[in-house]
Amino acid sequence: MERREFLEKVGAGAALALAVTCLGACSTNVTTPSGPVDFTLDLSQTTYASLLTPGNYLITNNCVVARGTDGLYYAATVICSHQGAKNVYYNKVLNNYTCTQHGAEYSLAGKGLNGNGAGGLTIYSCVLSGTSLHVFGG
Repeated sequence: MERREFLEKVGAGAALALAVTCLGACSTNVTTPSGPVDFTLDLSQTTYASLLTPGNYLITNNCVVARGTDGLYYAATVICSHQGAKNVYYNKVLNNYTCTQHGAEYSLAGKGLNGNGAGGLTIYSCVLSGTSLHVFGG
């Protein structure tokens, strides 16, 4: 094999490998978030008492559980649908869910608010009975 023929063959293969890698990396990486949850938090316990104050949140059982600025309780998966990072938190200032990995934003209903949030977010139901907050669904 001559040098020119070798470079043509290697060059074509390298270009193909590069194209496949680039196209794969540029695709929309929508990740399916975590599955169903079913747990109860006792808000009278110190561990969960922060949820008595509107605007506060905590992360437990792969969920972000928050008391919104409206005083209602909300829960969502911590797993971002953009690329699967476990970086979703409740943003008190924006009153929404935000992922610190790439800036994906979601409404409290789980609707994506920007391009990285387009895949939506799994939302769970919250029912308060006395000081027991039941989080379930998915």
